[in-house]
Amino acid sequence: MVAVSSDGTERPEPVTEIVSNGGRDPDGSARMLGRWTFQYTPARRLVEKILSGRVLNACAGKTKLHHDGEIVRNDLNPDRDADTYLDVATIAEHFGPQSFDTVVFDPPFDQKQAEEKYDGLHASDVYSALGQFNELVRPGGAVIAFGWNSWGMRSFPAYEREETVLLQRGPIHRDVIVTVDRRTSETLATDGGELP
Repeated sequence: MVAVSSDGTERPEPVTEIVSNGGRDPDGSARMLGRWTFQYTPARRLVEKILSGRVLNACAGKTKLHHDGEIVRNDLNPDRDADTYLDVATIAEHFGPQSFDTVVFDPPFDQKQAEEKYDGLHASDVYSALGQFNELVRPGGAVIAFGWNSWGMRSFPAYEREETVLLQRGPIHRDVIVTVDRRTSETLATDGGELP
């Protein structure tokens, strides 16, 4: 993977960790990355170790994360156990600026996946969602994003990449890429980032 620095030069971006699919959890159940990401123990552990302060689980699904602070669960599906049922493309309209310390973004990664596994429900605009998270995350906070690519919060210079983790799904399936980007600017006004 390649990252572009603020001066426009490309530099290699290291993969922090590679997690192979398979194995068994301590209770003997099979460890497989499937439809509900956080039922997969390595993904859950990765995210739960990063959670801090007030958390927005932007596409919560059915699995609840464990955290000693507040977690606001959002999901488009009104049949899910969630606090809000908002499209992430406009979610910042419903919360105060910089009102979260951590955002977890694990949406359906593409239209086909949304149709096959999530009743066709998906964010109307992923790039807009990233802009919304930019408004919602406090300085020092993090955005943890899951997907088929490693873009994460790259559109916003206020963020620095902390981790890039590959969750391998096997020899014939694409890896799931997890990025952890930390907000380093003090105010939204100093951010200056715009979506491409």
